[in-house]
Amino acid sequence: MSTGPNASRHSRAGRRRRLLAAQCAFVATAAVLVPGCSTSSDLPRVAVIGDSITALAQPDISTELEGSFDVGFVFRISVRMDQMLDLLAADLRDNGPTKAAVINLGTNDAIAGGDSAQALATFDQLMKTVGPVQCVVLTTIGPFADDRGRSDVGASLNRRMDHLVAADPRRFKLVDWSRLLGSLDPESRGFVLQPDRIHETEAGARWIAVSDKTALDTCGTDEQPSMIRVPGP
Repeated sequence: MSTGPNASRHSRAGRRRRLLAAQCAFVATAAVLVPGCSTSSDLPRVAVIGDSITALAQPDISTELEGSFDVGFVFRISVRMDQMLDLLAADLRDNGPTKAAVINLGTNDAIAGGDSAQALATFDQLMKTVGPVQCVVLTTIGPFADDRGRSDVGASLNRRMDHLVAADPRRFKLVDWSRLLGSLDPESRGFVLQPDRIHETEAGARWIAVSDKTALDTCGTDEQPSMIRVPGP
């Protein structure tokens, strides 16, 4: 996602979001990390970890989760999973107890292609890094990333996520972005997915944010979040 737009471009949806972004005092660019941007220390902390997909959805995620969670963002543009391990470990170490982690990584690994075994090994390291976290929300990788990488990295990572959810549904929750995209006809898909077939539109960002909140609300139960309907035009 080397051409992915930055988060500041999408801080457009209202004065409240612009104020939140200003309070965080960071702007997501191709080389800037956005750690520990929190809403209230009195609320349970959630770390939101990702790449440019998370950067685009950050204003909507902030709006959706504020009031219920103390939200910290850790994302960078064009980042692979291995490049986030140390950053995530530092965030969890330096920002106190974290109740949940929302993870949307692996798309750039799929775009890079190559051997899925290496990506799976890195994903396992990622899961070890979030070992102390009580609830982990995993976001599946859109199917078109594998088309770019000419490999099955994304599909392999999605299967690993499915296995984790099946094995421990109380701890692992799934936001199934891949399933959503696969279920839509081309016209409907274009409402939530940009023409590059990787990044979400504004409607897609809202879908991700609402799905993240729905998943977090099921933490500690055997219930899995239901698929959120795509918002209308």
